[in-house]
Amino acid sequence: MWICPECGRKFSRNKQTHSCLEYDIEDLFSGKEQIARELYQHLTERVKEFGEIEVHAGKWGITIRRLSTFLSFLIEKNHLTLIFISAEPIDEFPVYQNYQHSGSRFSNSVKIESEDEIDEQLMRWLHEAWELAG
Repeated sequence: MWICPECGRKFSRNKQTHSCLEYDIEDLFSGKEQIARELYQHLTERVKEFGEIEVHAGKWGITIRRLSTFLSFLIEKNHLTLIFISAEPIDEFPVYQNYQHSGSRFSNSVKIESEDEIDEQLMRWLHEAWELAG
């Protein structure tokens, strides 16, 4: 594990490229509807049940890490876009896009508009992503 001497963030790779800039999560919700915040809070609480996580606000969204990032939130006006990792591409609904970003990791995108869409299948995928990041 490598810890950036500038910002103190932990990374699984030595000298991992990143931004040391700190952003306020609240700024990401500015101008967004309340549902976006509620979905973020609900999902974050559910993901915390897996075990230890680190939440980091960036310029464009929020990343959730274990030893590496396994989940990102893009905060949209009235919904969230989730991007989570997997060992294989997921080609089933509600995943609408995936791409391979390394030899053994894929990113999968899901749009969440209501708590009803946070079902057990999505939580299984997120738990698998959490396990891959550890």
